[in-house]
Amino acid sequence: MKYRLLTFSLLFVVFWVVNSCNPTASTAESEDNEVAGTIVVKVAVVIQDPIVPGTNKRLHEYFKTPGYTFEWHDPHKLTAAYADTLNAVSHGVIKYEIVKVYDDSVFFSKFKGTEELFSLREVITYLEEPEWQTLKEKGTTFDYKGFIQHYGFDKMRDNDEIHEVWVWTFPYGGMWESTYSGRNAFWLNSDPVENPTNSKLLTIMGLNYEREMSLALESYGHRFESVMREVYRRWDYDQPDSEKNNWELYTTYDKVSPGNAHIGNIHFPPNGQNDYDIKNEMAVSTAADAWANYPDIKSDSRRIVTCTEWDCSHLGYMCWWFSHIPHFKGISPIDGHLNNWWYYVVDYNTAIELENQ
Repeated sequence: MKYRLLTFSLLFVVFWVVNSCNPTASTAESEDNEVAGTIVVKVAVVIQDPIVPGTNKRLHEYFKTPGYTFEWHDPHKLTAAYADTLNAVSHGVIKYEIVKVYDDSVFFSKFKGTEELFSLREVITYLEEPEWQTLKEKGTTFDYKGFIQHYGFDKMRDNDEIHEVWVWTFPYGGMWESTYSGRNAFWLNSDPVENPTNSKLLTIMGLNYEREMSLALESYGHRFESVMREVYRRWDYDQPDSEKNNWELYTTYDKVSPGNAHIGNIHFPPNGQNDYDIKNEMAVSTAADAWANYPDIKSDSRRIVTCTEWDCSHLGYMCWWFSHIPHFKGISPIDGHLNNWWYYVVDYNTAIELENQ
């Protein structure tokens, strides 16, 4: 799988209009499966979108992406849409609550190989350059440890005041899409923070208000992929279908197993032939409906789908993909893992403890 910094600028990804997500529109539900209870997830949000001095505009209002004319997006509105959409596509098994919002002009971005953090004036200077030449040539990174300690997120996490942090920042802010900090942290689409000052796992989402909310959902999807690969200790499409674990089955698409697609992964829908092939009208057989009966995945639940299943849009596919994630009570007698995969993503350690009870 390919991973990258979300806060890199748009290079080739098309922007899609943000609409509301309806998780039941194309997701069958089983009358026999009981939905898991709701897990409240407390979030601190840091918005790095200050007013540009001498104007009445914030960064997202003042700048445009070189070569494009689209407007950047209000991070406050993105935050609300992000929380509401994740709550909806989880079928209510998670409930994101925004408990703290920091609307700040302090940045923790810096050039690679340096220690000096960007000032607001420097951010403006670099974004005003044609083609963002300096940012692209030098490359950027993010001081996660300084960031965590500045706001006290390490203590807040260990005191259960928060569970994760969302950061909305500018293009080339140097953040990873998702990162863990804490004891026994593992790969979360990036290496974990070194020498963390918090014990409990803290998730930090690096989000970019140049992009629309559907791209923030994609970041969450890569986070999901990282966690579930850790849960199942493998993600290998070369395994025979009869020997694939449930995560490998869930993410199987037609190109890697002709005639045996299930849901696909974040980059490849069931009929995808290339990355981001969400507008592909090719018809393929999928066992998507079988996941409403999880963990009893019946192969005779197959039907034909094209991209119309997710409105041939990026947002539509993100909602379709998340809506099929198992979200039920109990533990699978087949593999011993929870029937609610969301639990692992929002509280990995507690989910593992529940497995072992």
